[in-house]
Amino acid sequence: MNNEQQSRRAFLKASGSLVGSSWLAFHSPLILAVSQEAVKARDSGAAFETLTAAQAAELDAISAQIIPTDDTPGAREAGVIYFIDGALGSFGGGMKEAVIAGLDDLHRRVQSQRGEAALFSGLTAPQQIEMLRTVEDTPFFALLRYLTVAGMFSLPSYGGNRDKIGWQLVGFDNRHHWQPPFGWYDAQLTKGDGNA
Repeated sequence: MNNEQQSRRAFLKASGSLVGSSWLAFHSPLILAVSQEAVKARDSGAAFETLTAAQAAELDAISAQIIPTDDTPGAREAGVIYFIDGALGSFGGGMKEAVIAGLDDLHRRVQSQRGEAALFSGLTAPQQIEMLRTVEDTPFFALLRYLTVAGMFSLPSYGGNRDKIGWQLVGFDNRHHWQPPFGWYDAQLTKGDGNA
């Protein structure tokens, strides 16, 4: 495994813990209801509920650079854009204005450097990375990074993490019930040694 692959794996593992710490923010009946619609849309390739097709294409391209496809699937294969669309139309509705404003700003930057007809999604991967570097310290990019990571590692029923791609990348084994021994911390107890 080369250094780039190792750093990607480290990023994904760290991102997984970010989502874990944010889990309660995503756990509500409203999200569960929205998630069912997002999964249906993702799996059928349906139209977006909140975003226009053009906005979705641009945000999909951004999320695909945040968690890119290499020898393993990335945000695009996980259907993260459907999670983002569902989030901006429901529990994350307050973020929609900031996302659209940031997307408009990025579009202006792309046009100023590449011409009036240029779109972020139409740039080459190196050009996309170059453009994202111009906004990486903005609240817009922080928000998109958060939504991408959340969509990649959340429950598949929330619209992203198609086929549990994100969980497979970080080695998460989703079980309904865990059985002992869980690890070194309770090994003595399971051996019958009362010194645990």
